[in-house]
Amino acid sequence: MRRCLMKEEIFAIPLWDAFRKDTECPLCAIQMDVEKRYIESVLDGETVMDGEFNNKLKNYTFCEKHFRKLFEYPDKLGLALIVEKLLTYEMKYLEQIKRESKPDCSFGFQIIRKARDKMFRKRNSNERNLSTDKQCYLCKHIEETMSVYIETLINLWEKNKEFRTLYESSKGYCHRHFHSVINLSNKLVDKLAKEKFLDLSFKIQQENMRRLNEELKWFIKKFDYRFASEPWKTSKDSLSRSIIKITGNFTDRV
Repeated sequence: MRRCLMKEEIFAIPLWDAFRKDTECPLCAIQMDVEKRYIESVLDGETVMDGEFNNKLKNYTFCEKHFRKLFEYPDKLGLALIVEKLLTYEMKYLEQIKRESKPDCSFGFQIIRKARDKMFRKRNSNERNLSTDKQCYLCKHIEETMSVYIETLINLWEKNKEFRTLYESSKGYCHRHFHSVINLSNKLVDKLAKEKFLDLSFKIQQENMRRLNEELKWFIKKFDYRFASEPWKTSKDSLSRSIIKITGNFTDRV
């Protein structure tokens, strides 16, 4: 019981902090921190040399975005060791495909076709395959962690009046996190609570999208010489904030 409470507190504290910030998506702020910690963990010397981690890499790769982020870190040795493992697994699988693709008498073309089909069909996650078929190790773990954060958020809203007030004064989310919150709202068992949560979440999201749209319209007007001397009001950074609303926090991406 105590362990469950501690886990809930670990996820709840960043949520309180993120919702107190003036941000277009508090979950993006949390995700940036989660991503940073996972990258640092992957490049940690103990992780790189860990046999279990290296064995897991057989079934994973890294997406372009996360390869870029890993490459930005000064620890090139840790990344080189990881990439060497990935290349080794890739070469072994290619050799396997090559062997299976060799013609065998009159059945040669059938064997080639079977090998080709095996190479491109959707495979079980436990089966070794080419990197184009594999899931990004970081994306997977970040998504799983963010799901726990969202479930904790919904639980906080249901049980904590102070957090509910904080939630009502928030600016909503980026589109992706908004839909994740809505989809996970089924964790609310009580039908009335779920209905209230959905109504409130849609209301907050729509109001803040309208607010951003108005700010962006004024930002556009400022490029007209007739409005050049007018104040920027709150529109000066409305373009970047609007993009965050649409796609999530893009400012940390390469």
